Amino acid sequence: MRLGLLFLIMLTLSTAFASDKSKLIILSHAYFDNETDKNSVNYHLVKAIQPALGNEFHLKLQFTNHARQIKRLSSNEPSCTFNAIKTPERKQNMLFSTVPTFMHVQRQLFGLKNELKSKPSDISVEQLLHKNYIFGIIGSTSYQQLDKLFASNASNVAVIYGENPFLQLSNLLMNNRIDFIIGYQETLFAHLTVEQQSLIESRPIIELPKFIYGYFACSKTPQGRRAMELMNNYMKTHDMAAYLKEIHTNNSRPEDTQAMLDIYTKTYGINFKNAPSPVQKTH
Repeated sequence: MRLGLLFLIMLTLSTAFASDKSKLIILSHAYFDNETDKNSVNYHLVKAIQPALGNEFHLKLQFTNHARQIKRLSSNEPSCTFNAIKTPERKQNMLFSTVPTFMHVQRQLFGLKNELKSKPSDISVEQLLHKNYIFGIIGSTSYQQLDKLFASNASNVAVIYGENPFLQLSNLLMNNRIDFIIGYQETLFAHLTVEQQSLIESRPIIELPKFIYGYFACSKTPQGRRAMELMNNYMKTHDMAAYLKEIHTNNSRPEDTQAMLDIYTKTYGINFKNAPSPVQKTH
């Protein structure tokens, strides 16, 4: 059923460009390289991207790795993506929406239980780097406040590029080639067996805020600028408010969801009062 819906959506998005609509590539990088990625981006397309942009653009979905995605969004290619992290460097080369399209609970530090058992409940990456622990990171990803720390302690950082870097990091950690990973549990555990997962622990990171924001992002092209204008306008609608409420309810704990929705309301003026309450998914 899901794959059938995905095929129908992609067929619609890839329809021959016979009218005067401009072509716009929607880029998505694969975290898991399986149906999970396809279902996730399909949901964004149906609920937000197609309603916001479909009247003016022929949308074509393409999967790529994270490094190529950032490179293409920084080029002259008419392209956009969903839930990108905004950094000062990326702002020089890309456009970002005024309102976040998603908020995540922050990444955590992951390591083997034997290594973490003597560590405090909240951990400082800076202190660990100064003690010569080795971190594995993805070269094309922003780690926010940690980026400068990793850059200034390069000898203690293994930078991974290429296809499925999450799998590479998982293998390095399990084989004691690195000490720690910064990431999300679902991303890490997707590449580990149940037995391997039982050997892993995590800690909150002192240097990072509680939530990380993702934004709609586009290339600095005429098409990208118009797409960004349309998305910023769509973010103010009742339908988008309902969508934001739904995805945060279905992907976060109730207390975190409420905190995120409060930020949307207080900081960005999103009104959830009339948005329906979704039925929370079971995990």
